[in-house]
Amino acid sequence: MSAPVFARPKESVEFDPNRFSPKSLFECAEMKVVQAAFRAGQFIPVHAPDVHVVLYILTGEGEVVAGEERRRVREGDLIVVPRKIKRGVKAKTDMVILHVVSPPPTQADHGDMAARIARGDFELPG
Repeated sequence: MSAPVFARPKESVEFDPNRFSPKSLFECAEMKVVQAAFRAGQFIPVHAPDVHVVLYILTGEGEVVAGEERRRVREGDLIVVPRKIKRGVKAKTDMVILHVVSPPPTQADHGDMAARIARGDFELPG
């Protein structure tokens, strides 16, 4: 059994100058909770994993792709994307997101994301 977690995810934020910075706050078989910190311009590429995701924008502004929608987002916005629906996040300003995924993603869900981040590929190939 997992222990309860108390966190202040808007605080103690660590940014990585090279790519978005995920910090795991909790993980179990059913879900994973992550603080994701983005410098302006950093992103999670558009992909369609077999997991549900909840994004809550804690600070900053950016853009979220969810299905066929592309929306500007800012502090206080909540986005829920069901499994197998494409999604991606790109920061316009420095941005911190609470990212809840159910179930936790596998390597297959992430595919070539690291290579796409390194190449600067936000959109789906093709």
